[in-house]
Amino acid sequence: MKQFSLMLIALTLCGASSCKKDKLPTSTSVMGQWRWVKSTGGIGGFTITPQSAGFTQRYQFNDDSTFRFYRKDTVAMQGKFSIIRNYKYGGTTIDVFKTGNRFDQSLLIRNDTLYLYDISISDGYNNTYVRIK
Repeated sequence: MKQFSLMLIALTLCGASSCKKDKLPTSTSVMGQWRWVKSTGGIGGFTITPQSAGFTQRYQFNDDSTFRFYRKDTVAMQGKFSIIRNYKYGGTTIDVFKTGNRFDQSLLIRNDTLYLYDISISDGYNNTYVRIK
């Protein structure tokens, strides 16, 4: 019993004194570049990735509210964007990403992952991007 108590105290001290890894700060800003990871949805509930689609996509958002959307490293769409914060939609509050070229999308950023959800299309896609550092 004495050995068990000593082992328990030793483990507690080791756990309390272990070094903590500092997390890199994450940003909730959309500014910067974002690499496409996957899209899920559509009428069939499909999942599309760069591997299955055979191409890459990325967004570049600038401080002057302009964006460029690249497919296969070629600009496929560009223009101005805006974000409407705290928009009431379907009984919830969301942030809405608006461009002149696309349907409105719900925007959510968590841990350097950008989620864009089609909100004006019932069988739309949910798109996932990660921040390029």
